[in-house]
Amino acid sequence: MIVLLALPVIAAVALAHRCLLLYAPSNVLIRRARASQRRPGTVAAVLVVAAGALVAMKVVADAVVAGAPDWLNLVVLVLAWDAIKMGWLAVLEIGTLLACGARRCSPSKTLRSPASPLG
Repeated sequence: MIVLLALPVIAAVALAHRCLLLYAPSNVLIRRARASQRRPGTVAAVLVVAAGALVAMKVVADAVVAGAPDWLNLVVLVLAWDAIKMGWLAVLEIGTLLACGARRCSPSKTLRSPASPLG
């Protein structure tokens, strides 16, 4: 019987989770950064967003300490989570750039074609 009562709650939570995955600004930015070409400018933009989230988090946290409403702690948590996500995305993008650059520049990784005079 309790399962029948829990099903609407589970469905509502699943729907909210799906909406956040699709439409939350940080998730949209992550999808766009992963879909774009790997460039240092993309990494720089993601790092700027991460730094902005950290600064905003610090400002809101200081406001809460100074006497702002306690519900702003939730905003601090969301900003911290977004900064962590963007920071990891930047680290992964830097790793991808370095791996891609090493793969292109390494002469030992290139294969010779059968029609090559060196072949």
